[in-house]
Amino acid sequence: MKNQKIGVIIQARMGSSRFPGKVLMNLDENERVLDLLIKRLKLSKYVNLIIIAITPNNIDLQLVNAAKSHNVSYFIGSEENVLKRYYDAAKKFKLDIIIRVTSDCPFVDPKILDDMIDFYIKNEYDYIRNIEESTNFPRGFDIEIFSFTILQKVFFLANTKQQKEHVTYFIYTHPEIFKIQNFNIKNLKKFENLRLTIDEKDDLTMCREVYKRLKKSGKGIDFTIFDVIKIIEKEPDLMEINKLIEQRKS
Repeated sequence: MKNQKIGVIIQARMGSSRFPGKVLMNLDENERVLDLLIKRLKLSKYVNLIIIAITPNNIDLQLVNAAKSHNVSYFIGSEENVLKRYYDAAKKFKLDIIIRVTSDCPFVDPKILDDMIDFYIKNEYDYIRNIEESTNFPRGFDIEIFSFTILQKVFFLANTKQQKEHVTYFIYTHPEIFKIQNFNIKNLKKFENLRLTIDEKDDLTMCREVYKRLKKSGKGIDFTIFDVIKIIEKEPDLMEINKLIEQRKS
């Protein structure tokens, strides 16, 4: 692991069709969605670099300012071909191992991230993820890991609009080509209807309510997925806030 450059590429844009500007919305008086995500990713023991991959649109210049304020890197690339944006960013920063997260998941757990990196390094999978429905992870803790070699292979093989719009779509739809593993932890209680990703305003309300309770318990930014689950176990009615929102399909 010492000789490998491990980087998180955060896919981000301000022009979301469902909820424009969501990644810079406030979670509380001090933290915006993207601020919290970056601060939590910095808690990782293994990540060498954090890169915000944005589009050339003028509206996304706000994300450049956010990157600079946290002293993390940014990359401006193709808006529609997100696969190319990822590939070009990874190539520019000479990454060996790539972690994919999206900017609308502020609660991504750095401890789970490190466990997944450790698992990835010790095994011989092309691609690991914790977002498959068979795992115990709720929406909002999504992490995918793959090598630059695999990303490069996908970049040259992908040829449809869908394969280029979704970075890892080609990988998980071609299990005959890639060795794929779903990462799970059995001692995590599964809640089928829990979502802590932000697609619409009700999602933001949900995340704000959970974050308010985390801070009230004294956790600050250094909390785990188990701390979140504890809140949901205590107040399951919180899930009513955004239960009607349909998850976007890749």
